[in-house]
Amino acid sequence: MEQISGILNINKGEGLTSHDVVGKLRRILGLRRIGHTGTLDPGATGVLVVCVGQATRIAQYLEAMEKSYVAELVLGTTTTTEDRDGEILQTKPVAVTEKQLEAALSKFRGPIQQLPPMYSAVHHKGRRLYELAREGQVVAREPREVTIHKLELRDFQSPVAKIHVECSKGTYIRTLCADLGAELGTGGHMGKLVRTGVGQFSLDDAVSLEAVETAKNEGKLENFLIPMGQGLASWPVVQVEEEGARTVANGGKIPGASVGMVRIEDRAGTLLALARCEDGICQPVRVFH
Repeated sequence: MEQISGILNINKGEGLTSHDVVGKLRRILGLRRIGHTGTLDPGATGVLVVCVGQATRIAQYLEAMEKSYVAELVLGTTTTTEDRDGEILQTKPVAVTEKQLEAALSKFRGPIQQLPPMYSAVHHKGRRLYELAREGQVVAREPREVTIHKLELRDFQSPVAKIHVECSKGTYIRTLCADLGAELGTGGHMGKLVRTGVGQFSLDDAVSLEAVETAKNEGKLENFLIPMGQGLASWPVVQVEEEGARTVANGGKIPGASVGMVRIEDRAGTLLALARCEDGICQPVRVFH
């Protein structure tokens, strides 16, 4: 069977787990080596970047990319899961003005501390927090620093506010909503959530599972598969000639003026490796050809 490799920008539908999407793609493509790059809860929709074949070897770098969302902040109600799927813990009247909401948003821009929710996949002594939460346990968690690059109010029809968020990896939007509700004194939870982007991958360009299946059946899968190098388009590029390509293929160091992580490509634009560069030397850390 011809090896399929590349990145798929999937528009995840509501009701599917990220694992469900991977399972469906394994069936559609007839491959096992498929993985997603950042979980979306079943109730959330939007961009789910999926790596196929050799592209699974760059998943960790795609997962680290900044993400953007449009979320509903529902004031006045707190829930066990910090979103609309949880049990209601408390309700309060909402008499919040748009000015007060804007003032609260301003306090959550930039680096902030977030306490991972109990209903999350974070590990605690070898178990997932959501497993403990389902058993009725609440355990101590350490706050984590995340960065909110952009936080904008798109619409406010009390008690529901629509907010646009651009943030770092590891940010829990439902926790952000719960914390905003606490800041306003009303409590709050997250309603609908749409992930609109992951790095350069946009919702405008995302495709459905049905579209991928149709393309596969028609022999047009390449229309949706994004090359690995293109997936890391924001990274600097070090181009090599034939001799440099042979060196890289054997894991050897090559000269390079960049600092940090780079893509190494040949003149045709084929991704040969990922490398870490410092002091004028690039050391491959992932070799593909």
